[in-house]
Amino acid sequence: VVGAGPAGMTAAYYAALKGHAVTVFDMMEKQGGIARYGIPEYRLPKVKLDKELNSVWQLRDTEFKGGKMLGRDFSIDDLFTQGYDAVFLGLGAWRSNELRVPGEDLPGVIEAINYLRMNSEGNPVPVGKGQKVVVIGGGFTTFDCARTSRRLGADVTVVYRRSRKEMGAHYSEVDDAEHEGIRLEFFAAPVRFVEKNGRVGGVEFQRMALGEPDASGRRRPVPVEGSNFVIECDTAIPAIGQVPNLDFFEREQGVRKTKRETVITNGALMTDRPGVFAGGDVQMGARTVIECVAQGKLAAKAIDRYLAGDDMARVAEEIAEEEAVPELIDIVPYKPEEPQVRMPMLPFKERDLSFQLIENGYDKNAAEKEAARCLQCVCPDVGRCHLQRLSLEHGLTDNRFHRAEPVDYHDYEYDFSHDFILRDLNKCINCTQCVRICRDVIGANCYGLMGGGYDSIVTTPWNVSLKYTDCVSCGACAETCPTGALMMRERDLQTYELDIVRCIYCGDCVEVCPHGALGETPNFELSTYGRFGRTVLAKEELAVARTWKPSEEIPLDGHNSPRPPEIRPPGPPRWGD
Repeated sequence: VVGAGPAGMTAAYYAALKGHAVTVFDMMEKQGGIARYGIPEYRLPKVKLDKELNSVWQLRDTEFKGGKMLGRDFSIDDLFTQGYDAVFLGLGAWRSNELRVPGEDLPGVIEAINYLRMNSEGNPVPVGKGQKVVVIGGGFTTFDCARTSRRLGADVTVVYRRSRKEMGAHYSEVDDAEHEGIRLEFFAAPVRFVEKNGRVGGVEFQRMALGEPDASGRRRPVPVEGSNFVIECDTAIPAIGQVPNLDFFEREQGVRKTKRETVITNGALMTDRPGVFAGGDVQMGARTVIECVAQGKLAAKAIDRYLAGDDMARVAEEIAEEEAVPELIDIVPYKPEEPQVRMPMLPFKERDLSFQLIENGYDKNAAEKEAARCLQCVCPDVGRCHLQRLSLEHGLTDNRFHRAEPVDYHDYEYDFSHDFILRDLNKCINCTQCVRICRDVIGANCYGLMGGGYDSIVTTPWNVSLKYTDCVSCGACAETCPTGALMMRERDLQTYELDIVRCIYCGDCVEVCPHGALGETPNFELSTYGRFGRTVLAKEELAVARTWKPSEEIPLDGHNSPRPPEIRPPGPPRWGD
């Protein structure tokens, strides 16, 4: 995966879940892409971003290599030479569009994406308290730059060549910017940057009027003669969009690009070169984070099919058919429409000179009210089910395949005994995705095929309850299940507390946790006897205790009765443990 942004990291995550070894390359030292370097702290705290990204590195056979740039440090040919079977390009859109007006190269004129990156990395930016900043544009990036500058103490003006209604940013962004003290200037386009003392000292604008609609459907701005005016500034930030930087693509064989500097792919996101896929901003142009996430997930699915040897032309057709499936149910009769619960926001007066998160989150009552709006679709493939579509195409509107004898009709009992996962075998289609991800990715091996033919079913060893298996409650099986036969249980408990009185310091929780949520600290101690005041073994002595072998003399406790130590020898857990 080349590019550790939203598309690349999503592709890496879902490809790893499907059992593939994934290496992620990125030109930056840290992963996250535009989510880290282009979205300000007050909208997306880096602590939360890191927590989200760390879920990828908890999976087996995943690796990140930062500071490696495609076209500078390696080529696509190099990756295949090194033994990689497929390549996903999630390069993002890191080149700002130019205004192409005089003075754009003056000191103090900063590209929007570079300005946000400098601020994200903690590098000094030429914006401070009392300085004047002009931001040119009307999209999300425009207001990210403007609101960041405002938090640095600057006097900020946003200038846009169309009306407020035609701004690309969401109306809430525009409203919040005004409440934070940012001035908005509409129907004005830049003519030139004004020089003062060897750097930018202002921007000359010309008034605009709306003419006929252009290709986007918005009315095209036309200049008004004799309406020029100048806005003084210390820093000017053009923010009129970004495009991918594909200058090196002439050297890459079999990968073509459009005039808009985006990579050409088919419906399965594969380029003209077999095994090379592309998604996110580099394929669509600059889009939202969630659109890039969606393409990353789609790419992982397509790459998995490619590595399995499937016909990619057919895969592209299937994906197109999925997207074309109409809504099959009308939700109105089932649930009344309810407005979204309003998000509590940080007061405007507290936002000056602060990058504190502006969305405070719901309290318990508001969260429950918002969650009550959920339609409880149950199956994650509702509305785009392969089985449903194929059944309709072939006229299979009744159950023609179960045996006629009532005694052979399968009606499985629910298994709701597990604390985290619900099992409904009546929905299972024997796809074995849960078997593979649990065995090959997680390593727990909790599922397998039992029986044969019509009577075969995916279940646990000896068909025991899931809670009696080696399940580590990671939820990977429920996430990959296409029919809802495995689902995560809804839980009210949000945090977990350790009862130190009952803890015997055995360390088992540290060893079995699949995500590293528990870890040994320098002062972590493990008990050799148990609780109730018995001897505690310090960590440095633990190595000695672990060398005990069952063939050796059994040590005695204070009552001269034989007892084995309660520290398990190295190696995987045994049934007796």
